[in-house]
Amino acid sequence: MNINSSRNLLVRSANLRSARRSRRSKALNRDASSVSSSLNQSSAKKTSSSTSTSASSTQLKQITMYEKMEKSASEIQSDVKNMLTIGKMSYTDDETGKKAHENDRESLISGIKSFITDYNLVHSALDDISGMVNLAFRRTLDSTISTEKTALGEIGISISKDGVLSVDDKALSEADEEKIKTLFDKEDCFADKISTKMKAIESSASNSLTALNKLYGSTSTYNQYGVGNSCYNGSYYNSSSWYY
Repeated sequence: MNINSSRNLLVRSANLRSARRSRRSKALNRDASSVSSSLNQSSAKKTSSSTSTSASSTQLKQITMYEKMEKSASEIQSDVKNMLTIGKMSYTDDETGKKAHENDRESLISGIKSFITDYNLVHSALDDISGMVNLAFRRTLDSTISTEKTALGEIGISISKDGVLSVDDKALSEADEEKIKTLFDKEDCFADKISTKMKAIESSASNSLTALNKLYGSTSTYNQYGVGNSCYNGSYYNSSSWYY
């Protein structure tokens, strides 16, 4: 074999090795790209799943709070209706009348305790959900409560700086009956005024639940206004102007 032939063989061998290295490099790059793409897709799916779960959790929390608000506002109205009925009762001086009077007083005390429990639930929900309408409701309740702070204190009901009511059971049970009746079982009394406001709150909560069910998954202004002021059926829903 002459020198030129040997050189040609060496050149061809080098070229083949170079070609094989090039093919291996391209294959490795394709594999790396494929792995990277798979990882990115997996990450995107996880992010999407996490966002979806978060949205569902937020929706459930909002719906739950509105349901509690609606239920408690309704129960306050029922409690006040029962207390106003008691306030219209008259009693005979015999044992039967005295017993009926005693039973009604116990029912009145029980109704007041239930009223306080539901009031606090509504007040807390309004504060937690926030939004312009809900905060306006809360401010009105706080204002109504504050005007009766002294009278409520005289029958064992106190108000925290956050607007939460608490009751001293012993003080309430021993309180002057006329003071209790003035606040809780007479027409246009403190409890009656709160009941009227709870009617508006119940209606607003009901509309908000409807809006949440229809607006989730589409554009919602909940975070800025509260569902009560969301764009709903082509216009901004506003429960009323009763709180101005």
